[in-house]
Amino acid sequence: MVKIYTKLFFAVLALSPAVVFAQAGNVGINTANPGSTMDISGSLAANYKAVNTNSYNLTSSDFHVSYNGSSNAVFNLPSAINGVGNYKGRIYRIKNNTNFSITVNSAAPETINGNPSVLVPANQSIELINTGLTGAVSTWEILSTGTSSTGDYIIVKPNAIQTVSTGSDVTFGSVIASNNITYNAGVFNLKAGKTYVLRCQLHATEFSLAGGFMVYEWVDASNNSVLPSSTTGVVDAINNYPATSIGGQPEAYAIYRPTVDTSVKVRLGGAGTAQLNPQIGFMTVTELAGGNGNGGTTIINNNITASNGLTLSGTDVKLGGTLSQATDIATAGNNLSINGAGKVLVGTNTVPSGASNAKVVIDNGTTNGALQIKDGTQQLGYVLTSDANGLATWSSTVTTAFADNWTSYTGTLVNPFTGNSGGDNLPTGISVNIPAKGWYFFRSGITITSTCNDYWFYIPGVGEVWKSYCGSAGPDPINFVPRDQTRVLYFAAPGVYSIVAHKTNFVVPTGFNGGNPAFYLDFVKFQN
Repeated sequence: MVKIYTKLFFAVLALSPAVVFAQAGNVGINTANPGSTMDISGSLAANYKAVNTNSYNLTSSDFHVSYNGSSNAVFNLPSAINGVGNYKGRIYRIKNNTNFSITVNSAAPETINGNPSVLVPANQSIELINTGLTGAVSTWEILSTGTSSTGDYIIVKPNAIQTVSTGSDVTFGSVIASNNITYNAGVFNLKAGKTYVLRCQLHATEFSLAGGFMVYEWVDASNNSVLPSSTTGVVDAINNYPATSIGGQPEAYAIYRPTVDTSVKVRLGGAGTAQLNPQIGFMTVTELAGGNGNGGTTIINNNITASNGLTLSGTDVKLGGTLSQATDIATAGNNLSINGAGKVLVGTNTVPSGASNAKVVIDNGTTNGALQIKDGTQQLGYVLTSDANGLATWSSTVTTAFADNWTSYTGTLVNPFTGNSGGDNLPTGISVNIPAKGWYFFRSGITITSTCNDYWFYIPGVGEVWKSYCGSAGPDPINFVPRDQTRVLYFAAPGVYSIVAHKTNFVVPTGFNGGNPAFYLDFVKFQN
């Protein structure tokens, strides 16, 4: 049965005069000599769809989709397919017929020209083509963007007699037609970055002076200064002069491109007073095509918008606004992220475990020195201290609680008291490594058996850590007491400090470090 239908299909095509199969494999419609794989000599139709919902998923049946909704919309592109079913070359056209925006999203991690999404501003369109790629690459490319909107314009005519003199403004009251230019009592409001053609023609009668005349120009409505490009129009008292002697320029003309939003008007000067004709005359403002100043296409109706940290001034889009959505700045793997939930992430764009309430997260991996704060109060060994309002400064006055984290001396103890005379700075072979500036609590103990003498251990420039005096002049050797002692010492800077010894006279101990336990010395920091 399948073979029968297949044969029938090709038989119909063969009998149709509109379809031609060329030997090279090209197909022609309404042409006998197709020059391309598909050559159509006629019109081509594709699916047209209009949607009003503010969320729409594009499908395989879509080609042109027009948005006519009443709010900002989100259109989602389908996920790419790898292998059979891949739709490389598929084209979507999206037209925004509203004053709102459409955000077109690719399916993560895919991109559109390297970006996860693209914005279609009000009254503009975009055309996309699928590249056939998958993954975090440009799965979609932008073929074109554009707009079919009409430029800004307005035309105003008089609707009543207006008596004018030097310093009067033209206040025609009848707006015939307008688009995106507001007008009130003679004042036109223009947008920054657009180029406009301004025209005005006046006709006057009833001049108060036989030689009366009126001149008029386009001016800045805020200060009455004449626009740099404005010509001067003139109307004369023609009823008092023969036709051969009258003159004048019947129009004031200007081409103007404001750098900021500006209001303009037509202002008169001259001699005497006159009446502007209630039926003859006009003022028009028309946006000039290609008027963005660089030979490109005019930005129609200011449809370019700026958001999420950008501001718009005319055609200038620049940084300086408010971040309104999650933003990730990644340069060579160095992330600065604002995640949209009130958090600033440095070194990562993922909130780590345990940081759900943190406002600032710094992830420096396994490298020390992730945070540096300098305000002039920092010093070695200082800690950051808060006042009652949460204002922090570096301080050395914070007391910390004792903890069971004692640090012992380093080195191997040798007997420093074997010499036949007394003296200072006797080497002991041991030292202490002080990690930071501050106050430290020391404890130590040693058994010394000797006849009368004085013995002690100390750190030069800091203080003693153990000391015992002769308490008896008896000839028999005794154990010096107290055996176990404590000290509080202050270190102005971190470092390795040697421990040395002292004995007062030539007496040599008969016993050194013979107790149980043997010599010990350890310390703990308790205050900065």
